[in-house]
Amino acid sequence: MRVVFLGTPEIAVPSLRAIAAAHELVAVFTQPPARRSRRGKPEPSPVGAAAQALGLECHEVESVNSGEALARMQALAPDVIVVVAFGQLLKKAVLNLPRFGCINFHPSLLPRYRGAAPVQRAVLDGVTDSGLTVMRLVRKMDAGPILLQRPWRMDPALDAAELLEQAGELGAPMLLDVLARLPGIVPREQDELQVCYAPPLTRQDGMLRCSEAALALHNRVRAVQPWPRAEAQLLRTPEVRLIVHRTRAEAGSGQPGEIVGINGDGIAVACAVGVLRITQAQLEGKPARPGRDIANGLRLKVGERFR
Repeated sequence: MRVVFLGTPEIAVPSLRAIAAAHELVAVFTQPPARRSRRGKPEPSPVGAAAQALGLECHEVESVNSGEALARMQALAPDVIVVVAFGQLLKKAVLNLPRFGCINFHPSLLPRYRGAAPVQRAVLDGVTDSGLTVMRLVRKMDAGPILLQRPWRMDPALDAAELLEQAGELGAPMLLDVLARLPGIVPREQDELQVCYAPPLTRQDGMLRCSEAALALHNRVRAVQPWPRAEAQLLRTPEVRLIVHRTRAEAGSGQPGEIVGINGDGIAVACAVGVLRITQAQLEGKPARPGRDIANGLRLKVGERFR
C-alpha cells in the first residue's frame, strides 16, 4: 500500500510508526508547530517530530484541502490516506483522491461519542465499557461506515491522558489489520439513532463544584487531564486556586465544599453525595505534590471551605 498519513497529537504516533514499518508511507501531513507552554517556542507536533525522526517526507500545513498541500498529495497518488486525530475536516478533493479512500481510527464505539474529545467525554460520563473504531471517512464528522470495531475497557483507575495513550497503542494494530484486508472488507453503516457527540473540552469543564456528587467530580478530574485540568477555589482572602490532579470518591457527608478531614491520604472535601479525597494537587507556579503536603503548606484546617 502507498499510504499518506494525516495526524497531529501523541495518540497518532504508534499508528504512524506501525504503518511506516509495514507499508510504503510516502508522506506525512500534520498541523504546524505550536507553543506547548505559555513561554515556550513553537515546537513540531508529536507526529511531526516522529515523522522527522523516521526520515519521512513531512508537511506541516494549515489545510490539506487546497493549494500546495493538496497538489503534493495528488502527485503522490496514494492508495489510501490514513487519518488519526489530524484536527482538520477533509473535503471532497481529499476524500476522493486515493483509490481505497480515507480511513480513520477513532477511540470510541461509534456512533457513540462522535467528535474531538471522545475519550474525555466518556470519562466525564463515567463510562468504563467502550470500544475502538476504524471507519471510512465521509464529509460528515465521524459518520462514515465502520470497517473494524473492538471492545475496550476504559480502566477507571486511569485518567484521560493515560487512556488516550493506551488507545493509541491499541489502534495501531487495528489499522494494520484493516490495511491488510481493505479491498475485501464490507463496511457497516452506523446507526444514526445511537449517535451522541463529544465536543472539545473548555476551561469550564475543569471547574470543580461541590454541589455535584463526589464520583462525578472524580470523573471530571480524570477527564480533564492533561487539559484544561481540574480547578478548585479555596475560600480565603485572597482566594487560593488549587489545580487538582488526582482524587478518589469516598463515603462520607458534610456541607458541600467543607473540608471534613486531612490525613496522610490527602484532603477530604464534602460533596452533594459523598466525599472527594484530593490526593495530588498543585498551587499555581508550583510542582504537583501529595494532598497532605498541600494541606501542610497552606496550613489547612478542617472546616475551611472550597467554593
